[in-house]
Amino acid sequence: MAAILLYSKSRKCFAAMVALSLALALSGNAQNYGLETAEPIGGYLDGVFPTTTPGPSGAWALVDAFPNISFVDPVRVAIEPDNDDNLYVVCRNGEIWKMPDDPTATTAERTRFLDRRSTTWGYWDAGMMSLSFHPEFGQAGSPNRGYCYVYYQYSPSPNNSSENNPSYMRFSRFTVPDGSDQVDSNSELVMIQQFDRHNWHGGGQSFFGADGFLYVIFGDEGNANDSYEVAQKIDDRIFSGILRIDVDQDPARSHPIRRQPQEISSRPGGWPASFTQGYYIPNDNPWQDPSGGTLEEFWTIGLRSPYSMHYDKGSGNIWVAEVGQGAREEVTIAHQGGNHQWPFKEGAINGPKPIPSPLIGIENPPIYDYPRSDG
Repeated sequence: MAAILLYSKSRKCFAAMVALSLALALSGNAQNYGLETAEPIGGYLDGVFPTTTPGPSGAWALVDAFPNISFVDPVRVAIEPDNDDNLYVVCRNGEIWKMPDDPTATTAERTRFLDRRSTTWGYWDAGMMSLSFHPEFGQAGSPNRGYCYVYYQYSPSPNNSSENNPSYMRFSRFTVPDGSDQVDSNSELVMIQQFDRHNWHGGGQSFFGADGFLYVIFGDEGNANDSYEVAQKIDDRIFSGILRIDVDQDPARSHPIRRQPQEISSRPGGWPASFTQGYYIPNDNPWQDPSGGTLEEFWTIGLRSPYSMHYDKGSGNIWVAEVGQGAREEVTIAHQGGNHQWPFKEGAINGPKPIPSPLIGIENPPIYDYPRSDG
């Protein structure tokens, strides 16, 4: 009799495997082979990747990890800090669901963690896009124990599915009351509200870095060829870059917001203004301006349509996956003060506009780009 553990990140599964091993040993069925002590495995199985790529070649197959549960337009999965017993499924339509991290979980076992469907514009590549928990989430006694942060495309009237329907790129803090499985629906603190004329290229992924600051990514307001002319600006509005902010508002490391995003005349009558609040600016962000001439939140600029951003804790790298205009797609490792080159570059080829002079930041080209025909 033998047991093989292929994968488990659950402490409960590990405990069950230990119990099984002890039972085998006590029953006299233990074998004289195997490892005497556990050996560490590096990232990505010690960097050994398959020799064939996913697709028509190779023995690749999709596996339904949770065959008994379903959601509407799921786009992201999040977990709490230091607690992987539950998963949080972010859905484009404006819902977030909490579910047990169990392959036998059923639809009946999920809990609606947050519901913003009535004000979420959830069409095309916009909608509710991310959830991040404060690093002290769930820690008894911490003033941050209930805080989570959500990005979604907000609209006072989200029923029109036209891509040209205006809305807002919104980043908010919500509070989960002690002992609750759901967000307090009245606890929303809107931290970034940016009027958006075209509902494409939102971005919205976020995470807390090892420095304790929160990073959130925004696209270029949509349409084509940077037609709204936002991708190479840091003194106008909150578009086309990675922002780095201090949600703890620590005066030893950060300072208050010194500049608000600019307004434009095309905002519908009666709709609220764009604004930022509820955070400080880290003192070592790259574009500081005590006179208030720049939006100091920017950590990088020059993004078009960043549909994914991930933080690799092992290396500290920030990976960005981005959709090109029509020729190239790209993957980039972002660096502080970097310029991702849109719209003067699309991947490794020339983009639709000339390079600005002077250039803001340092060119931060992709580490990999590939033609649109490849996917």
